[in-house]
Amino acid sequence: MFYDGDCRSDFDWRHMKDASPRRQGSGLPDEESLRPPLVTVYIPTHNYGRFVERAIKSVFRQTMKDWELIVIDDGSTDDTADILKRYEDHPKVRVLHQTKKGLNVSNNIALRLANTPYVMRLDADDFLDENALLVMAQVLTTKPDVGLVYPDYYLVDDQGEVLEFVRRKKIGSEAKLLDLPAHGACTMIRKECLLELGGYSEEFSCQDGYDLWLRFLRTFKPYNVNVPLFYYTQHEGSLTRDGRRILETRAAINRGFVRRHKDGAAPKVLAIIPAAKRPPGTPDHAFSLVAGKPLLWHALTQALKARTLDRVAVATDDPEVVRYCRAPAWRKAAVIERPSRLAGAGSHIAPTVIYTLKELLAKRRYRPEAVMLLYLNSPLRRALHIDMAVDTLTIFDVDSVVSVTEELAYCYHHGAGGLTPIRRSRDLQIEKKAIFKENGAVLLTRTRAIDRRNFVGRRVGHILMLPEESIRVKTAFDLWMADRIASDWLPRSAARSRSTAR
Repeated sequence: MFYDGDCRSDFDWRHMKDASPRRQGSGLPDEESLRPPLVTVYIPTHNYGRFVERAIKSVFRQTMKDWELIVIDDGSTDDTADILKRYEDHPKVRVLHQTKKGLNVSNNIALRLANTPYVMRLDADDFLDENALLVMAQVLTTKPDVGLVYPDYYLVDDQGEVLEFVRRKKIGSEAKLLDLPAHGACTMIRKECLLELGGYSEEFSCQDGYDLWLRFLRTFKPYNVNVPLFYYTQHEGSLTRDGRRILETRAAINRGFVRRHKDGAAPKVLAIIPAAKRPPGTPDHAFSLVAGKPLLWHALTQALKARTLDRVAVATDDPEVVRYCRAPAWRKAAVIERPSRLAGAGSHIAPTVIYTLKELLAKRRYRPEAVMLLYLNSPLRRALHIDMAVDTLTIFDVDSVVSVTEELAYCYHHGAGGLTPIRRSRDLQIEKKAIFKENGAVLLTRTRAIDRRNFVGRRVGHILMLPEESIRVKTAFDLWMADRIASDWLPRSAARSRSTAR
């Protein structure tokens, strides 16, 4: 079947009628085929001919047989069409061929065609455990208050060999701050919930799961099972490799969510750029150069470019920094001359923050609701990261937000008997516990949570930054590395991301 209809955002999902085409097939179906299906599994595929049959066969192997399968060939130019011909006459399978429309449009087409109360996407390069549908459908059937369920999973290579077992924290007992979304694929959702939410947003070309997660949490209850029920393939062509595109899309989703669902009401945020006096030649000196510009220039430029900051202030004990910030280019930034005793080696940042707040209140009658620290030694931080932090604070109503990178290496801490692994074993059957490392680029806290000993509050959200954006300049090598990344790597990375998006 060739499908080229328009299923975009102006479709009225709330009054949707069943638009399912008649199933193709010959001969009489058996009793199993006549049973009303409970779950629609749909597989969108674009040039994944080498994987798609494995995904289809994993649906056929399910111990639960109450399913229907929709395969959407999204404009493939490889051998996908030839492979799918083998399944076009199966009574439980519908194959659609369409000009390339992208993932989220394909998601909405599948939702429109689904004949079942439960819907699940299976990516063409992934495959299911034989009990996946049975376990997740049982959760939705026995827990009427749950609208979405997702499992743990195995990470596999492109040959299907298991690399590691990824376990998600249990909602309610282990995870109460739900800022880590369910996986976009292999998450089973009640169709009525999807319809009430208006389907998938077609504004974005990826991160459909994250956008849906934010909207879903406003109305419905999620649930997860700590059993690995699908195999998530990592290979050179997978979307998860394009970290820059993913993070930029998440930032846009956050911004849109705040604008539409929070009435654009972010807190008044003051950004403070601490600029301590340093001896000339010190790598993190305010005027050390990265890509031909001083560290101070990078901090001010990105802070003033951010859309979510209310004000920007530079807190310094360095007369040279004061003179630099008095230039017309930085007229929107306040300069707070702090006492040198607050800027000494080993001094805590909280007293500087409190001093700055008192100065702004006394001289400008200004009292922010939150404070963000933007240290000079993170020159690769962008306005996008600043806005992501403020939006995260708003969306998840946390006390603080910190910027982190995910540490993928096998890590240890020092115990009584020497080095002890943070993960209990190298055995693949032991879960992968994500380890996040603070990179110091963005620290944001509600004013009410700040005291003289602590800047970060109790309930902490996060934004994820790429490793290449997370360089902290402490040594001459760090400065050299930041300069090379800013001058060469990031421009090339941005060009690749734009090319992928097209």
